[in-house]
Amino acid sequence: MIISNFVNEIGNKIKIKIQRNTDTATNYKTKEIIKFNNGVKITMIGPTSELGAEITLEEAKELHKCLGEYLKKLK
Repeated sequence: MIISNFVNEIGNKIKIKIQRNTDTATNYKTKEIIKFNNGVKITMIGPTSELGAEITLEEAKELHKCLGEYLKKLK
């Protein structure tokens, strides 16, 4: 599990927690139910909001790649 506590650019305390998740999901085309052990659960909590997502490992890798590309463009 990874936990990060920080203050964002507008002065709010934020907590991000990333942990492994075991879950099942249904393949859209085949309707097959698939169990995966390397899912990723993401939680981000601020003083007035909360974000949560449970995604597969491949989705997490793609999100990481896209965020990296986006943040490079901001420099």
